Amino acid sequence: MKGWLVNDCLTCIPGTRTFWHDLLDWIPDLENMCDEYSDYSTLAYKIENRASLLGAPDYIIRNATYFRRMHILTKTISLLQDASGNLDNQLDVCNNSDVVVFNSPHTANLYRPYIKVRTEIIPIGTNFDLFKPTPERKAELKSKYNIQSPCVLYVGDSSEHPKGFPTVLQLIEQTNYNFCLVMKDDFSLNHPRVRVFNKIPQEMLTEIANCCDVIICTSHMETLHLAGIEAAACGLPVVATNVGIYPSIAESGWGHLVTTVPEFISAIESVLSHKENYDSRGAFLEAGLDKDVCKKRWQDLIVSLER
Repeated sequence: MKGWLVNDCLTCIPGTRTFWHDLLDWIPDLENMCDEYSDYSTLAYKIENRASLLGAPDYIIRNATYFRRMHILTKTISLLQDASGNLDNQLDVCNNSDVVVFNSPHTANLYRPYIKVRTEIIPIGTNFDLFKPTPERKAELKSKYNIQSPCVLYVGDSSEHPKGFPTVLQLIEQTNYNFCLVMKDDFSLNHPRVRVFNKIPQEMLTEIANCCDVIICTSHMETLHLAGIEAAACGLPVVATNVGIYPSIAESGWGHLVTTVPEFISAIESVLSHKENYDSRGAFLEAGLDKDVCKKRWQDLIVSLER
């Protein structure tokens, strides 16, 4: 079967790979229709015109958010991984699709009352071969990046919503821990216990994660929190708010769910004092969050369209 992959682009950070690249690798005869970049406001028109000129594919895999339903007579799989944007548009796209794929049970629970078509839950897979513990390099990497222990890792941006970044600043102020902030914006902070990294590639992220001792998720909303899974794959316990993948996996092993700043501080102290009690990598592998499971489930989904 011939398929088209439709989104505004494959990645916003040049030189990095995303889940969209994985789909192109995993699914035979799936063609990239993203081009270099297409604005969401014109994307649907562009793909409709292309289908008119070239003929429609057997199916389309598209982002469920940010651009309207495409009027193309073909089967459509819509990936819903962003609980934001225009809800009416999302529901129109999803309820006119053949299958809606959610990236976590949390996202599915948010939208299930409104979706009237077939749904699947397939978490975006993490590369557990890239993101892995490297204790033999820890001293070397800490020297390379000038990171001191104990160190708390945060990956995200400086927004209050959805990322809850003011909580990170409170944790810096109210503890004596070192912090690594891996930021997706151009945030900067001059602080003796804080190292800031901006828009870094995955290979660098795995090295920095291996310098740290625990990762925090302070978000008010996450549909999965891929950054936490990646850090957990490197062996870091997770202290997180009740968002993303975390509520669907029992706390034993990977870390703790918390709500307030005092709860964050208490959980971080517990993790740092008893790291031997945590196996976040094992817990998330057992939950099927690796790329191999994700790949097989997407391939099975495409096969099911032929029936």
